[in-house]
Amino acid sequence: MLGEELDTENGSPGRNPLAAAQRERAGAQTFEKYEYQYHWALCRILGAHENSDDYVVFIELHEDVVLATSTDESLARFEFNQIKNVNATPWNQKKLTSIPKSTTKKNSNSILGKMLQGIQKKPFFEKLNSLDLVATCGFKLPPKTDGLKLSIISIGDLHDECLKDIQAAIDKELGSYPIPRTLRFITPDLATTGFQDVAIGRISKLVNIKAPGAMYDSSTIYRVLIDDLHRKGTVAFDFTDWKNLIKNKGTTHGDVERVISSYTEKKGLEAFEKDLDDILKDLELKSNKRIQVRRAFERYHNAVRLERSLIAIDNQQAVKDAVEHNFEVFEKQGVMDFMNLTLEILPEATKKNLVNLESIQAAIIYELLSKCHEK
Repeated sequence: MLGEELDTENGSPGRNPLAAAQRERAGAQTFEKYEYQYHWALCRILGAHENSDDYVVFIELHEDVVLATSTDESLARFEFNQIKNVNATPWNQKKLTSIPKSTTKKNSNSILGKMLQGIQKKPFFEKLNSLDLVATCGFKLPPKTDGLKLSIISIGDLHDECLKDIQAAIDKELGSYPIPRTLRFITPDLATTGFQDVAIGRISKLVNIKAPGAMYDSSTIYRVLIDDLHRKGTVAFDFTDWKNLIKNKGTTHGDVERVISSYTEKKGLEAFEKDLDDILKDLELKSNKRIQVRRAFERYHNAVRLERSLIAIDNQQAVKDAVEHNFEVFEKQGVMDFMNLTLEILPEATKKNLVNLESIQAAIIYELLSKCHEK
């Protein structure tokens, strides 16, 4: 019928009207490169969390990813990582030390020269455990021992002639500059595609190690952690105070532990039913208030299992801290004195976030019972 003829110029129905060659694709590619960096950092955090109970990881601070071995500035040593998500043939010593043909100030250094310049004469130099160049393309650097294929190549693993070539090129670029023994070349085990799923899988592995048999939501744990890394990675200010730096730019063992524990459940609500009844009786609440607290208790139980920001998790942590502080009072004097003292020391900001007295009491009772069931 006239008016319903197929438009052969525009194609069949359902055809994408924007299906034409794009002028620019760099934006999507750049985003993927940065996302790889953040997910590599997340996986590094998960690895550190499995093996240590004290660390800090910073994004975009001197290098792409920096790990400190302690939250105590007097004890901390550092691992600097530059992350390169590149689709290329493995890098050899010439690629590492070649200065780009462009002579602009921004591109006046080689890949390796730029890294070394970043730590040159810096006050933290002596505290570096390693200076790592992490490249998805891998490396083609002659080893000292024939036949070795290493995912982590230290300076001591390089053939003498290869090391001499690198040293000569760096001296020419930066002046006399001995290559630090902390330098390493790393081929990552994190794939360049599907790295989001890999990160979620590693979260599941970590939770299974830390809390075998527990119910958990690895996807939500992942989203909270990666969102926090994105937020902290955009902070461009410098901080002279170490604690402020950790607060604004760092991800610590405590941060990760709080997120994991918030979305990991060892016991269901039914485990608390009888104890909840006993506590409500001891508090001598009227029936209408008992009903309100019970409903708030169920809401709080559901809330701690759903997706939340770190700010919401901080609210839960504040309740946990107050419960912990007064737990001995509960054991010796009973729930009435415990509740009154806990309400007194709970931060006003937390009380405001929990909205009303019944919800605050419910949160306190929930964290109290959680602690009792851990014992």
